[in-house]
Amino acid sequence: MTALPAMSALFQACRKSPAPTAEDHLKSSGSVRRKLVWIPQAAGDWELPIRVGQMEFCQMVGWDYQHIGNPVYSVQNHLDQFNDAISARPDLIVTELESPGMVSGFKRALDAGITVIIIDQAISEEASKLGLGVISPNPFATGMLNGLQAATWAEKITGRKQGVILIGNGNPGSALIDALQSATQAGVTAYNRDHHTQFTTEAFADSGFDDIVTSMSKYGAHIDQKGDSLVALVGLGGASAIAIWKTLKERDIPPGGRFAAGSPNIFPDQQTGIAQGYLQWGVDEDFLVMGFLSAACGWLKIERGYPYWDMHTPGELILKGDIPRVRARTTTWLARARELNLLES
Repeated sequence: MTALPAMSALFQACRKSPAPTAEDHLKSSGSVRRKLVWIPQAAGDWELPIRVGQMEFCQMVGWDYQHIGNPVYSVQNHLDQFNDAISARPDLIVTELESPGMVSGFKRALDAGITVIIIDQAISEEASKLGLGVISPNPFATGMLNGLQAATWAEKITGRKQGVILIGNGNPGSALIDALQSATQAGVTAYNRDHHTQFTTEAFADSGFDDIVTSMSKYGAHIDQKGDSLVALVGLGGASAIAIWKTLKERDIPPGGRFAAGSPNIFPDQQTGIAQGYLQWGVDEDFLVMGFLSAACGWLKIERGYPYWDMHTPGELILKGDIPRVRARTTTWLARARELNLLES
């Protein structure tokens, strides 16, 4: 019992000590100031929560941060950005491995002694050959959820047991998006088996990752061509969901009155589509979490020598009743993005 006063004094001292800053961490560890470079396969608003998560961590440990990206996607554009980053010799590069055409860049970076973390889109087999893990959504789980929701809402809204579920692929050839497409189709097949329905799927390149105006025109054309056979419009991420609900609104199709509609991701405009009833579901793939974890895993590798392993965000189903909660956390990271000068105030 006599140790209690001493312990109490110790706790009081701890409470009075200010929290260590990033600069304190650098001084105490004797570390040099390191640099993280993030290179998305294609730059755009979609990556903003990833950047916020990465910058939050970099500020915590006193690292510099740089974003390099080309809004026009091609494997060559992505590889060019990657090679430019390698030439600058940062400590850590975080990027995507969406195509075998990117492997040469990864090998060059690793040979130069640069730590590389893969997030979001990846070909697992190629990552494994490079000895790297992948931090990404689980495309099978997310796609199955997407397909099950599409068929569930198609039957609920139309009252029918057959019809076409149209699937828009915004980035054909991407390993992750193509896997999402296959899993979405598998989800519809599973629903048919369990509910004695006969929904069919049809996939097309919807330009949802490139140009929302073009994407809207493509969805409109399919609505006209398929007529009463169409029961659902389904995206695979990117701006596809936004193109879908804005097409429905532009054509004065009542929210939830003719087609089921939804897609993975839960961007702010997508949240609006769900809140207004044009979209019935979304799937939050936790981009903020992926960004933070990518930076943290890089720090563990560089500063402590720990390898990182495969981590897959499970995908969180978002329905209309979830929107107030999702908007609250979105508002938080958007405010942080403004503080970090990633958005205009």
